[in-house]
Amino acid sequence: NMNKHEIKSCPRCSKGFECKTGDIVKCQCESVKLEQCHRDYIAKQFDDCLCAKCLSELRGEFNVGQFAQKLDGVIGVR
Repeated sequence: NMNKHEIKSCPRCSKGFECKTGDIVKCQCESVKLEQCHRDYIAKQFDDCLCAKCLSELRGEFNVGQFAQKLDGVIGVR
């Protein structure tokens, strides 16, 4: 079935969202552009699909963490 849509509950915020596994390019998660590093970071914490808002927040959380690590590397050399 190419039009497989299901209502899922986000494991991070519990909000319901429509998951379009049968038409992934039209799925809400496609609105959030993720690099492989973001996907790995999210996969370490969650086993299932997340809503776009949480994906976006986790992407930001990862980026801030990476920035903080780089900053520590620069500032820590005193």
